[in-house]
Amino acid sequence: MRLDVAKKIRARDGQLPGRRVWSIGAVPVALPPRLLILQLKRIGDTILTAPAVATLREQHPEAEIVMVVPDSVAELVACFTGVSRVLAYRTLSLNLAVWSSITLGEWDACYDFTGTDRSALMCALSRAKQRHGYAKFAHGLRAKAYTHLCEASVRDLHTVDFHLALVGASEELRAKSGQVMKMEASSASDVTHPFIVVHVGTAREEKFWLVERWVQVIEHLASSDSPLLPSCSVLLTGTNAGLERPHLDKLRALLKTPVLDLTGQLSLVELASLIQHCDLAIGVDSMAMHLAAMFGRPQVVLFGPTNPFHWRPRHPKAVVLAAGHEGPVTEFQPKAKGAPMELISTRMVVDAIHRALSPT
Repeated sequence: MRLDVAKKIRARDGQLPGRRVWSIGAVPVALPPRLLILQLKRIGDTILTAPAVATLREQHPEAEIVMVVPDSVAELVACFTGVSRVLAYRTLSLNLAVWSSITLGEWDACYDFTGTDRSALMCALSRAKQRHGYAKFAHGLRAKAYTHLCEASVRDLHTVDFHLALVGASEELRAKSGQVMKMEASSASDVTHPFIVVHVGTAREEKFWLVERWVQVIEHLASSDSPLLPSCSVLLTGTNAGLERPHLDKLRALLKTPVLDLTGQLSLVELASLIQHCDLAIGVDSMAMHLAAMFGRPQVVLFGPTNPFHWRPRHPKAVVLAAGHEGPVTEFQPKAKGAPMELISTRMVVDAIHRALSPT
């Protein structure tokens, strides 16, 4: 009878191998599966991993899911639906605690979303019974780190779908994953409604839009008498550092309309909470717009050198603008040439804002 019970418990794990079984006295006890996730890429890529993590939780509701991420995003990843624990990896540090947790833990499966030499080594040292990686990145010695290779094509898939493919997500499980982040209430979410988040920053210089046009859009928003969003507040967000700083300095110098400037004042979690509650988010292709997409908030996103096919929000409240197109883009192709951001006019953005806020 006890053996039959143990077999039934192991059978519930689906694709995972048989679970580790401990004995308490003469009674076999199956331990919950332990899953290790490696995502050491940039913030935007990490955010777009959230649906895959939520899907793993649907597949294995009793599992302990541990995620290794850069320390800069660890606090936000702790809010991902399904994550049990986060290991923060710090650049230019020995990270002894992270390596110890990986090598000394007993893992049933490891999922490497990163595909670098470092993450492949982590995957191999985990000694997980199943070690999943992408065939695209498994060259030479890297290939030896994995027991399962996913043949998904990063060129032919949206980034969210590319991540979902690694965990073997079915359409049914994708539909069930629901909310992919769980945010606690914070002071950032107490801003008086209605309010619009404007996030001008990004990680690449060629993705910035012209400052003078941001000024025109913000002044339109602040003075607009549109019944769609009357008397709204405009909130400016960003790091106020690095590539963003000169753009923001120029923007502040040119603005004649008062805005609530929160640049450099919010943690990633506070920014996410703010975006979760906003009435509209506007920005270029950036992690802030990925957050808005995860929460399904009304948004307008500007693309230039990057292809929206791979990075766009896909919910019905999003409007996508791409340089070289006269209006919102509704059909997307895996192969598409980028274009300079100055080809996106102020009028295009203003029209897109009204479209995003339209009830129809």
